[in-house]
Amino acid sequence: MTTIQINRFQKALYDSHHRRIYSICYRITGNQMDAEEVMHDAFLKIFAHLNDLQEEKAFITWSRNIAVRTAIDKVRRKKIIFEPIDELSIAEEEPDEMPEWTVEGVKKALNELPKGYRIIVSLRLFEEYSFEDIARTLHIKESTVRSQFARGREKLAQKLKVES
Repeated sequence: MTTIQINRFQKALYDSHHRRIYSICYRITGNQMDAEEVMHDAFLKIFAHLNDLQEEKAFITWSRNIAVRTAIDKVRRKKIIFEPIDELSIAEEEPDEMPEWTVEGVKKALNELPKGYRIIVSLRLFEEYSFEDIARTLHIKESTVRSQFARGREKLAQKLKVES
C-alpha cells in the first residue's frame, strides 16, 4: 500500500470506530478532555500495531482492549484509589428489577461515581469484562473488584433513583 492508501484506510477506520472508542474512553476517564486525548492515543496505538491483528473480524475486540488499557493507564496516572475489603458479602450479580432509565441519566450518574467505582462498573457492565479480567487489568485483588462493583452498582442505583 502507498502512503495515501494507508492514510485513507486509517481515516476510514477512524471514521467507522471513533464514536465507539470515545464512548469507552469517556466511561472510564469520566471527562470529555481526557476521553478525547485517550481516544487519540488509542488510535495511534491501533494504527501502529495494525499488522499485529490476526483476523479482520477481531478488530472490534482488539481495538476495544487497546482503548480500555489506554484509558486505565491515563486514570492510573491520576492515582485512583480502590478500597480493599477483607471480609465481604456481595450482593447478587444483577438486581431483580431495573427501573426505566434514560441513557443520559445513566451516563450522568455513572460519571458522578468515584473513579474506582466508575471504572469497575464500566468495565463490568458496558465492556462485559469478567471480575477476574478486571482484577488482572487493574492489578488488584478479585475480591476488591467484586466489592467495588457491588458498591458502585449500589451507588449508581441510588443516584438513578433520585433522578427518576
